[in-house]
Amino acid sequence: MTGEQPTGLAEFNFDPRDSLAPWYNVSYVNAVASPITITPDGVTPPQSGECTPAGCATDLLAACPAENLVKDEASGRPLVCVNPNRDAKTPYSDALAAKCPTAYSWSKHDAEQGNQVVYQCRQCTGMTVTFHGNGGDPAPPPAPAVTEQPGDGDGTPAASRKGVGLNPVAGASEALADSGSSWYFNWASSGAGVNRPEGVEFVPMIWGPGSVTDDELGKAAKEGKALLGFNEPDHPGQANMTPEQALDLWPRLESTGLRLGAPAVASGGDVADGWLDRFMKGAQQRGLRVDFIPVHWYGADFGPDAANQLRGYLQAVHERYDKPVWLTEYGLIDFSGGTPRYPSEQEQTAFIRSSTEMLNGLGFVERYAWFALSRETSPTGLYDGAVANASGRVYREVR
Repeated sequence: MTGEQPTGLAEFNFDPRDSLAPWYNVSYVNAVASPITITPDGVTPPQSGECTPAGCATDLLAACPAENLVKDEASGRPLVCVNPNRDAKTPYSDALAAKCPTAYSWSKHDAEQGNQVVYQCRQCTGMTVTFHGNGGDPAPPPAPAVTEQPGDGDGTPAASRKGVGLNPVAGASEALADSGSSWYFNWASSGAGVNRPEGVEFVPMIWGPGSVTDDELGKAAKEGKALLGFNEPDHPGQANMTPEQALDLWPRLESTGLRLGAPAVASGGDVADGWLDRFMKGAQQRGLRVDFIPVHWYGADFGPDAANQLRGYLQAVHERYDKPVWLTEYGLIDFSGGTPRYPSEQEQTAFIRSSTEMLNGLGFVERYAWFALSRETSPTGLYDGAVANASGRVYREVR
């Protein structure tokens, strides 16, 4: 479960399938405005070790280096302390770590020897998250306690995560209804061409720069609750945009009022100074809104370790941006040899089983979508027309 604020993160996980759970932490990797604490419920918290409260109620803006402190122009009141480089130790991270050693102050803080930033509590009945006031400012009226119970995961039922990417080919409407998917997308701003089953959500996409028109944005706003940004802008054969081009157009996407996903890069979403990293840094600098991170992943290893490789990538993306993740395209395809290589039926069905079990156990993964619904779109497709193949039958069983 993640309860994210604009400048801080309270993170906790009760999933029984996670061997480390229940775990929790407070993160100021990007910035800090108000101190956060997480206190385990149903136990007497010790001063250290298991069940220790994470974070602290200390005034952190008072410790902020002057060059990182943003103040209100009219009153001069401190507003926020901004990390200039989340991926390296800086005066910002040193100051926050000294003041509050029980919270993340940079992205690799947990790798430091003797760190105290991630905690477990096997006996607790829940977690209480508290946001505190700063310094001379009076604390705001206390908000209701945020409590999670063991077994709740991220609050997103597994069945509502599963989706598909589809083209409106013959049999697509029937296959979508049969697949048990709760949502779908079609790389377009409108769901036209597919009969949407009751209870299945369509998620629109603004595919590339040519799609940023009043007509396309209007269709998306009318049909969707969330909006996917540009499709593989880092790929010459797809949207093919620079981060700066995407940032310049982003306010148009924000204007829809929909929950907004970052551009979905083809690869390297976890890489420092990669396409997505530059976009996210630019969005923060410009004050642009990004609500979740869509990513694509195609595995070249068709063996039993493929699901673990996918998990590692998703965790790295989540740790870099501290935002929910949507896996909007995924499958097993080896592009390394020029001509794509595809898995056998047995390899693909085994991966579908292992990957969906893994994905449903990751609290920060809100949604995932297999590529693709139909074999007419890709050899990895789940359906031949309206009839499920072996992979489709396995995917249909996922709950």
